[in-house]
Amino acid sequence: MFLRLQNGTSLKAQEKRNAYPGRMRDFVKELSKHAFFGKVPFLNSRYTYDHIAAQMVCLELAGGPSNVKDADLNRIYENYKDFDQKSPEAKSVIRVLNTLNEIFKEKTPELERYNVISLYCVVAELLKQYVVEDIKASFFNWFIEFERERHIQEAKPSDDAIPEWVTYKEKISHSTDAEESIRWRMEFMLRNLLEKYPDIRLKDNQRDFTHLQRLAIFRRDGGICQLRIKCDGAKLTWDDWHCDHIKPWSKGGKTTVENGQASCSACNTSKGGEG
Repeated sequence: MFLRLQNGTSLKAQEKRNAYPGRMRDFVKELSKHAFFGKVPFLNSRYTYDHIAAQMVCLELAGGPSNVKDADLNRIYENYKDFDQKSPEAKSVIRVLNTLNEIFKEKTPELERYNVISLYCVVAELLKQYVVEDIKASFFNWFIEFERERHIQEAKPSDDAIPEWVTYKEKISHSTDAEESIRWRMEFMLRNLLEKYPDIRLKDNQRDFTHLQRLAIFRRDGGICQLRIKCDGAKLTWDDWHCDHIKPWSKGGKTTVENGQASCSACNTSKGGEG
C-alpha cells in the first residue's frame, strides 16, 4: 500500500473486487486455483485468473454469452454476496473447467486470455447439448488447427482472407468482453468444430437440429437444395429452407451435421414426412 501511494499505482478492478465481502469473492478465489489455469501461458499478474474466473461465473449466471465487463462483474459480487457454492451454476462452472483441464493436458501457448473465455462458452454449449465424449479426445487438435488457420488468414491481405476470419480478428481485437463479440466468437468456433467433426451427436437423440448445426449444414451445402426431388438444386435463403436428415430420423438417422442436408420446402415435404 505504501509503494502504491508513493508511486501512484492505481488498483485494477479485480484487485478492488478482491476486497469485496461475500461468498462470490470466495468462490471466484477458489476457481482461480483450478488446475486448468496451470495450462495457460500467462501469469496470474494482479489477479488475472480471478478476473477470468469471475467472467466465467458471470456467463454461467446469464445462461450463455453476455457482457462480462468490469461493471457486470462488480454487480455479481454485490448481488451474490450469499452465493451458494453448491448451486447448479457453481457446479456448471466447475464442470466446464474440469472438462477444459482434461482436454488441455499441458501448458498450451495458444491459450490466450480472450480465447479462454471463448473456449469456456464453446465447452459449456457442448456440455449442454452434445455428447462431449464424441469430441473430447479430438478437441485439443481441433483447437490447435483452428489457431494455425487463424494465423494463416491473418497473414493474408484482408481482401484475400476468408471474410469470416477477418471478422474473427476484429472480434478478438476490440470489445472482447462484450456480449455480441463473445457470442459471435463462440458460434464461429462451434460451427468450425461441427464442420470438422460432423458426427458429434446431440444428447438424448433429439430430432431437431440446433441453430449451430443448421448453420454448419447450410454453409457446407452452399445454401443449395441437396434433395433435388422437386427442383434442380434451388438456391435457398436462410429464412426459407429445411434441414433434412439424410438417413431419416424415424429410421435411426442421427441428428448430426454429417447426417444433415439443406433442402427446399417442396423437396422436403415430398418425402412424405420422413425426416
